Amino acid sequence: MSAQRYHPLTSIIALSLCCVCVFAADPEQPITETHTLPQNVALDSEGNPIVIPTGDKAALNYHAAPVQSISPPVVTKPLRKSKPKKRSRKQQLASRDSVADNPSCRWLNKRMRHLEKTLKTGNTKQFGYQYDELQARQSEWVCMKCGAEGPNQDDHNRCQYRR
Repeated sequence: MSAQRYHPLTSIIALSLCCVCVFAADPEQPITETHTLPQNVALDSEGNPIVIPTGDKAALNYHAAPVQSISPPVVTKPLRKSKPKKRSRKQQLASRDSVADNPSCRWLNKRMRHLEKTLKTGNTKQFGYQYDELQARQSEWVCMKCGAEGPNQDDHNRCQYRR
């Protein structure tokens, strides 16, 4: 059997509770006498019974205001949408609506977006080199097939923009 170790504070609390019980006891009453508490009764701090309600009542009486019915909205027949035409292979490769799941294609898309934004805000004569780079990046985009399935292993060397 292993010896249990108690925290010293636990021993002090237990000892003080014993002393309180001994000093609080009435010396004229014997300690052997027991008091029984009545069952199914709640008592207050002075020992008087507290009345417990028997019926099931809600603790909160709340009634929401009645909701006014709203007439259903008039449903208009949607215009007939024509099926989008399937793009040709050449259009699909040049499109930037979808980007292939390839880090080079994602970088190329961000670079082209940055160049377009810069050219849109500035003077084209001042930013002529950016226009030239954008043209080169667009041809790189098509060559690497970034609008569709993405580049093959040998496409990186063949399509890379050279300055």
